[in-house]
Amino acid sequence: MYPVEYASLLLKPLRRLIAPPGRLASRLDLKPTDTVLEIGCGPGYFSPTVARRLDRGRLVLFDAQPGMIALAMRRLRQAAATNVAAVVGSAEQLPFTDQAFDVVFMVTVLGEVPDQAAAMREIARVLRPGGRLSVSEQLGDADRLRQSDLDPVAGHSGLVAERAWRGLLLQTFNYRKA
Repeated sequence: MYPVEYASLLLKPLRRLIAPPGRLASRLDLKPTDTVLEIGCGPGYFSPTVARRLDRGRLVLFDAQPGMIALAMRRLRQAAATNVAAVVGSAEQLPFTDQAFDVVFMVTVLGEVPDQAAAMREIARVLRPGGRLSVSEQLGDADRLRQSDLDPVAGHSGLVAERAWRGLLLQTFNYRKA
């Protein structure tokens, strides 16, 4: 788990060269009314950009560390985002009702989850039929997963590979719930 005391490093402007928030948000194929779950939001690097694209939708931040949630919510308040909520918990036991979200996304998170299969089952459970999961991995992450790691776990959870972006610095793998 990434230490909260180093969270400011995740907000450095240099990160925009590796993982621009707008590029990631575009890969989510958001509709203005979507209800979106960001698992492992950290200090909210991507959160303001995603929240702005949800005119009539909602963004729910989710992280295992209360300190990360606090940092992310501060960033969202500064961005005047009012369509957000935050929940602390474990990705292996998501505290949400079945079919609650149109989109779930995570960036450099799944590799840190001890039981990835359980997390993927939970994600499939909270996605609506036709809902989308987007997993992004970036260069330099020690727990970086490849599509060949993700596809079998996603498939066993009822998620179908839909689209992939295979850049050198940032890779994104999108799945759809059947």
